[in-house]
Amino acid sequence: MNLRVVFGWMLCSLILGSTVIAQRTVKRHTRASPPNFQSNEFAGTFFADAIGQLQGEMPDSQSLLAKSTSPNTLGTKEDNAEMPSETGNGIWKNLINGSTIEDLVKESATRLDGMLTTPAKFAGGGVVETRREFTLLAATMAVIAQYPEEIRWQPSAAFAQRIFARVAANCKVGTQPVFNEAKQRQADLQTMLKGTKISGNADEVSWADTADRGPTMQIMEWALREHLAPSTSSEAKFRDSQDEIMKYAELLAMFGQVIQLPGMTDADDKQYAEYAITMTKAAQEISKAVRSKDAELARTAVGRVDQACSKCHETYR
Repeated sequence: MNLRVVFGWMLCSLILGSTVIAQRTVKRHTRASPPNFQSNEFAGTFFADAIGQLQGEMPDSQSLLAKSTSPNTLGTKEDNAEMPSETGNGIWKNLINGSTIEDLVKESATRLDGMLTTPAKFAGGGVVETRREFTLLAATMAVIAQYPEEIRWQPSAAFAQRIFARVAANCKVGTQPVFNEAKQRQADLQTMLKGTKISGNADEVSWADTADRGPTMQIMEWALREHLAPSTSSEAKFRDSQDEIMKYAELLAMFGQVIQLPGMTDADDKQYAEYAITMTKAAQEISKAVRSKDAELARTAVGRVDQACSKCHETYR
């Protein structure tokens, strides 16, 4: 037999033998049989039409995407930390410190001492300033009553809010009875400053009655024009007025939140709310500038406050 044929047969035998051995060593996995469900086995467990159970309009994915990538919603971690993250009463702690509140109340008491000297001075123009001071005090007491931490005058705050708001509402005329009431409230304030609690019966008062628009706008304008703008007009003044800038920036942020509260005039108007939010955030930027010793940031933020106020005044009075 031809040697080539012999070797060919031998090679084929080896290949076939190795294939058989390899097949014998392969381990086959045992597969489970597919489940066999009855047609009504899960009736009542799942909704037949899950989409049909949803209520309201389906969200617009495109608008949500646009909002999430909007430049106004983006920023560094540090920038976002400046914005209020609390809700409800907790937000006051993010806007104004307890020490700032204490300073504002004491300074208001000093100004009232100079206003409530005689009925003639009160009737001759002091009534307007007195109304502004008691509005400031009423709003501050409302914040103290809601403050999430224990701060000074908290036991008296709810009652003080009501009586200060009431006298502020009455200070639209400079009559003798209103002057007498203002003097009584001034005495109550002095009692509080000495550490004695004041209390009594009084009707509930809303935020709208606590911070009436007229005097509230006067307070914010006063904080901006007479304190923040002059104190940030130059780097030297900024450097020398750190405490004052922080105090009035926090006051502005507090009132910026107040005017957004439900029941406040025009608070449900979208454009008005945007102006208030812009002003509040800019006021917080001023506080941030003080902490970082950034005079340019303070000046720019004061400009944004001014711009928001001016645009608001063009439409709302």
